Amino acid sequence: MDTQNWQKGTQNFSKIKQGSPSLALTEGLKRRIEIVQKYVDFRNKKILDIGCGVGVFLKEFEKYTKKENIFGIEVDEEKVEIAKKSGFNVIQSPAENMPFKDNFFDILWCHEVIEHVDDDKKTVEECIRVLKNQGKFIIFAPNRLFPFETHGIYIGDKYFFGNIPLVNYLPKKIYKSLTPHVRNYSNRDIENLFTDLPVKIILHSHIFPGFSKKGKIFQKIIYPLEKTPLNYFGISHFLILEKI
Repeated sequence: MDTQNWQKGTQNFSKIKQGSPSLALTEGLKRRIEIVQKYVDFRNKKILDIGCGVGVFLKEFEKYTKKENIFGIEVDEEKVEIAKKSGFNVIQSPAENMPFKDNFFDILWCHEVIEHVDDDKKTVEECIRVLKNQGKFIIFAPNRLFPFETHGIYIGDKYFFGNIPLVNYLPKKIYKSLTPHVRNYSNRDIENLFTDLPVKIILHSHIFPGFSKKGKIFQKIIYPLEKTPLNYFGISHFLILEKI
Protein backbone atom coordinates (compact mmCIF):
# COMPACT_ATOMS: atom_id res chain seq x y z
CA MET A 1 0.00 0.00 0.00
CA ASP A 2 1.34 3.44 -0.93
CA THR A 3 0.79 5.35 2.28
CA GLN A 4 2.16 8.59 0.82
CA ASN A 5 -1.01 9.06 -1.23
CA TRP A 6 -3.08 8.75 1.92
CA GLN A 7 -0.95 11.20 3.85
CA LYS A 8 -2.23 13.96 1.57
CA GLY A 9 -4.82 15.80 3.62
CA THR A 10 -3.83 14.13 6.90
CA GLN A 11 -0.49 13.90 8.63
CA ASN A 12 -1.77 11.18 10.94
CA PHE A 13 -2.10 8.23 8.57
CA SER A 14 0.71 6.24 10.19
CA LYS A 15 -0.79 6.78 13.65
CA ILE A 16 -4.26 5.83 12.44
CA LYS A 17 -2.83 2.75 10.74
CA GLN A 18 -1.19 1.66 14.00
CA GLY A 19 -4.50 1.86 15.84
CA SER A 20 -5.13 3.04 19.38
CA PRO A 21 -3.83 0.79 22.17
CA SER A 22 -5.85 0.10 25.28
CA LEU A 23 -4.85 2.46 28.08
CA ALA A 24 -6.58 0.47 30.82
CA LEU A 25 -7.69 -3.10 31.38
CA THR A 26 -11.43 -2.77 30.83
CA GLU A 27 -14.02 -5.34 31.84
CA GLY A 28 -14.18 -6.48 28.22
CA LEU A 29 -10.42 -7.07 28.07
CA LYS A 30 -10.43 -8.91 31.39
CA ARG A 31 -13.15 -11.14 29.99
CA ARG A 32 -10.99 -11.99 26.98
CA ILE A 33 -8.13 -13.08 29.22
CA GLU A 34 -10.53 -15.18 31.29
CA ILE A 35 -11.87 -16.88 28.17
CA VAL A 36 -8.37 -17.68 26.93
CA GLN A 37 -7.44 -19.20 30.28
CA LYS A 38 -10.08 -21.87 29.79
CA TYR A 39 -7.77 -23.24 27.09
CA VAL A 40 -4.26 -21.96 27.84
CA ASP A 41 -2.33 -22.08 31.12
CA PHE A 42 -0.33 -18.88 31.59
CA ARG A 43 1.36 -19.97 34.80
CA ASN A 44 5.18 -19.77 34.73
CA LYS A 45 5.21 -19.33 30.96
CA LYS A 46 7.44 -17.10 28.84
CA ILE A 47 5.00 -14.72 27.14
CA LEU A 48 5.33 -12.22 24.28
CA ASP A 49 2.73 -9.50 23.71
CA ILE A 50 2.92 -8.49 20.05
CA GLY A 51 2.03 -4.83 19.63
CA CYS A 52 1.93 -4.33 23.39
CA GLY A 53 1.08 -0.61 23.29
CA VAL A 54 1.63 0.96 26.71
CA GLY A 55 1.80 -2.42 28.44
CA VAL A 56 -1.73 -2.99 29.75
CA PHE A 57 -1.65 -6.74 29.13
CA LEU A 58 1.94 -7.06 30.36
CA LYS A 59 0.85 -5.93 33.81
CA GLU A 60 -1.95 -8.48 33.81
CA PHE A 61 0.35 -11.33 32.76
CA GLU A 62 2.50 -10.63 35.82
CA LYS A 63 -0.23 -12.30 37.88
CA TYR A 64 0.73 -15.62 36.30
CA THR A 65 4.45 -15.56 35.64
CA LYS A 66 7.66 -13.79 36.65
CA LYS A 67 8.28 -10.33 35.23
CA GLU A 68 11.48 -11.53 33.53
CA ASN A 69 9.32 -13.97 31.55
CA ILE A 70 7.14 -11.20 30.11
CA PHE A 71 8.15 -9.46 26.87
CA GLY A 72 6.54 -6.96 24.56
CA ILE A 73 7.25 -5.53 21.14
CA GLU A 74 5.82 -2.29 19.83
CA VAL A 75 6.63 -0.09 16.82
CA ASP A 76 5.71 3.23 18.44
CA GLU A 77 8.68 4.62 20.37
CA GLU A 78 6.53 6.69 22.74
CA LYS A 79 4.45 3.68 23.75
CA VAL A 80 7.61 1.62 24.23
CA GLU A 81 8.98 4.17 26.69
CA ILE A 82 5.72 4.21 28.66
CA ALA A 83 5.60 0.40 28.84
CA LYS A 84 9.24 0.22 29.94
CA LYS A 85 8.52 2.42 32.95
CA SER A 86 6.79 -0.56 34.56
CA GLY A 87 9.99 -2.59 34.29
CA PHE A 88 8.98 -4.96 31.51
CA ASN A 89 11.15 -6.27 28.67
CA VAL A 90 9.74 -4.08 25.91
CA ILE A 91 11.53 -3.63 22.59
CA GLN A 92 10.79 -1.32 19.71
CA SER A 93 10.42 -3.68 16.78
CA PRO A 94 8.12 -4.51 13.87
CA ALA A 95 6.35 -7.83 14.18
CA GLU A 96 7.75 -8.92 10.83
CA ASN A 97 11.34 -9.01 12.12
CA MET A 98 11.55 -9.72 15.85
CA PRO A 99 14.87 -9.73 17.72
CA PHE A 100 14.38 -13.11 19.40
CA LYS A 101 15.93 -16.49 18.79
CA ASP A 102 13.98 -19.45 17.43
CA ASN A 103 11.69 -21.40 19.78
CA PHE A 104 11.91 -18.79 22.55
CA PHE A 105 8.35 -18.26 23.82
CA ASP A 106 5.67 -20.49 25.34
CA ILE A 107 2.81 -18.11 24.53
CA LEU A 108 2.32 -15.40 21.94
CA TRP A 109 -0.44 -12.87 22.57
CA CYS A 110 -1.60 -10.89 19.52
CA HIS A 111 -4.59 -8.79 20.50
CA GLU A 112 -6.19 -6.70 17.74
CA VAL A 113 -2.80 -6.07 16.15
CA ILE A 114 -2.40 -8.26 13.09
CA GLU A 115 -4.81 -6.08 11.11
CA HIS A 116 -2.40 -3.15 11.50
CA VAL A 117 0.97 -4.66 10.57
CA ASP A 118 2.56 -3.99 7.19
CA ASP A 119 2.71 -7.68 6.21
CA ASP A 120 0.39 -10.04 8.08
CA LYS A 121 1.66 -13.20 6.40
CA LYS A 122 5.28 -12.42 7.25
CA THR A 123 4.20 -11.54 10.78
CA VAL A 124 2.63 -14.93 11.45
CA GLU A 125 5.67 -16.67 9.94
CA GLU A 126 7.91 -14.75 12.32
CA CYS A 127 5.62 -15.54 15.23
CA ILE A 128 5.81 -19.26 14.53
CA ARG A 129 9.60 -18.99 14.32
CA VAL A 130 9.95 -17.58 17.85
CA LEU A 131 7.31 -19.91 19.35
CA LYS A 132 8.36 -23.14 21.03
CA ASN A 133 7.05 -26.50 19.86
CA GLN A 134 3.64 -27.04 21.46
CA GLY A 135 3.59 -23.33 22.31
CA LYS A 136 0.31 -21.44 21.96
CA PHE A 137 -0.39 -18.51 19.63
CA ILE A 138 -3.45 -16.48 20.68
CA ILE A 139 -5.01 -14.08 18.19
CA PHE A 140 -7.87 -11.63 18.34
CA ALA A 141 -8.58 -9.86 15.04
CA PRO A 142 -11.46 -7.99 13.36
CA ASN A 143 -14.24 -10.15 11.93
CA ARG A 144 -15.49 -9.24 8.45
CA LEU A 145 -19.02 -10.38 9.35
CA PHE A 146 -19.40 -7.93 12.22
CA PRO A 147 -21.90 -5.32 10.99
CA PHE A 148 -19.69 -2.32 11.81
CA GLU A 149 -16.26 -1.21 10.70
CA THR A 150 -14.75 -0.15 14.02
CA HIS A 151 -11.61 1.54 12.66
CA GLY A 152 -13.33 4.35 10.78
CA ILE A 153 -13.03 4.92 7.03
CA TYR A 154 -11.35 7.13 4.47
CA ILE A 155 -13.36 8.93 1.80
CA GLY A 156 -10.80 10.33 -0.56
CA ASP A 157 -8.03 11.65 1.68
CA LYS A 158 -10.33 12.46 4.60
CA TYR A 159 -10.57 10.16 7.60
CA PHE A 160 -13.86 9.63 9.41
CA PHE A 161 -13.55 8.13 12.87
CA GLY A 162 -16.25 5.89 14.32
CA ASN A 163 -18.17 2.65 13.94
CA ILE A 164 -19.40 2.72 10.36
CA PRO A 165 -22.30 0.32 9.61
CA LEU A 166 -22.25 -2.28 6.83
CA VAL A 167 -18.95 -1.18 5.29
CA ASN A 168 -17.59 -4.69 5.83
CA TYR A 169 -20.31 -6.14 3.61
CA LEU A 170 -19.32 -4.13 0.54
CA PRO A 171 -17.40 -5.84 -2.28
CA LYS A 172 -13.79 -6.26 -1.20
CA LYS A 173 -12.37 -3.77 -3.70
CA ILE A 174 -14.72 -1.03 -2.48
CA TYR A 175 -14.20 -1.96 1.15
CA LYS A 176 -10.42 -1.71 0.80
CA SER A 177 -10.67 1.69 -0.89
CA LEU A 178 -12.46 2.91 2.24
CA THR A 179 -10.11 1.18 4.69
CA PRO A 180 -6.52 1.47 3.40
CA HIS A 181 -5.36 1.74 7.02
CA VAL A 182 -6.58 -1.61 8.34
CA ARG A 183 -7.53 -5.20 7.49
CA ASN A 184 -10.68 -7.10 8.31
CA TYR A 185 -10.76 -10.89 8.02
CA SER A 186 -13.22 -13.50 6.91
CA ASN A 187 -12.79 -16.97 8.42
CA ARG A 188 -11.01 -18.11 5.28
CA ASP A 189 -8.78 -15.02 5.15
CA ILE A 190 -7.39 -15.46 8.64
CA GLU A 191 -6.99 -19.24 8.44
CA ASN A 192 -5.19 -18.90 5.10
CA LEU A 193 -2.42 -16.97 6.88
CA PHE A 194 -1.33 -20.28 8.42
CA THR A 195 -1.33 -22.39 5.27
CA ASP A 196 1.87 -24.45 5.05
CA LEU A 197 3.05 -23.37 8.52
CA PRO A 198 3.79 -25.90 11.31
CA VAL A 199 0.72 -25.10 13.39
CA LYS A 200 -2.68 -26.58 14.10
CA ILE A 201 -5.78 -24.59 14.96
CA ILE A 202 -6.95 -25.59 18.44
CA LEU A 203 -9.87 -23.16 18.44
CA HIS A 204 -11.43 -20.71 16.03
CA SER A 205 -14.43 -18.85 17.35
CA HIS A 206 -15.72 -15.29 17.56
CA ILE A 207 -16.56 -13.01 20.45
CA PHE A 208 -18.86 -10.05 20.85
CA PRO A 209 -17.94 -6.60 22.20
CA GLY A 210 -17.21 -6.28 25.89
CA PHE A 211 -19.55 -4.43 28.21
CA SER A 212 -18.85 -2.74 31.51
CA LYS A 213 -20.48 -3.87 34.73
CA LYS A 214 -23.17 -1.27 34.07
CA GLY A 215 -24.08 -3.15 30.89
CA LYS A 216 -25.15 -6.37 32.60
CA ILE A 217 -28.40 -6.49 30.63
CA PHE A 218 -26.42 -6.47 27.38
CA GLN A 219 -24.04 -9.09 28.79
CA LYS A 220 -26.95 -11.42 29.52
CA ILE A 221 -28.37 -10.94 26.03
CA ILE A 222 -25.22 -10.86 23.89
CA TYR A 223 -22.66 -13.14 25.53
CA PRO A 224 -24.77 -16.33 25.28
CA LEU A 225 -24.85 -15.83 21.50
CA GLU A 226 -21.17 -16.79 21.43
CA LYS A 227 -22.27 -20.38 22.03
CA THR A 228 -24.63 -20.34 19.05
CA PRO A 229 -24.07 -20.08 15.27
CA LEU A 230 -24.61 -16.33 15.68
CA ASN A 231 -21.06 -16.14 17.05
CA TYR A 232 -20.01 -15.82 13.39
CA PHE A 233 -21.17 -12.20 13.60
CA GLY A 234 -18.98 -11.36 16.59
CA ILE A 235 -16.72 -8.33 16.58
CA SER A 236 -13.49 -10.37 16.66
CA HIS A 237 -12.03 -13.67 15.57
CA PHE A 238 -10.63 -15.61 18.49
CA LEU A 239 -8.00 -18.18 17.57
CA ILE A 240 -5.68 -20.43 19.53
CA LEU A 241 -3.00 -22.18 17.51
CA GLU A 242 -0.36 -24.67 18.58
CA LYS A 243 3.06 -25.06 16.99
CA ILE A 244 3.71 -28.65 15.90
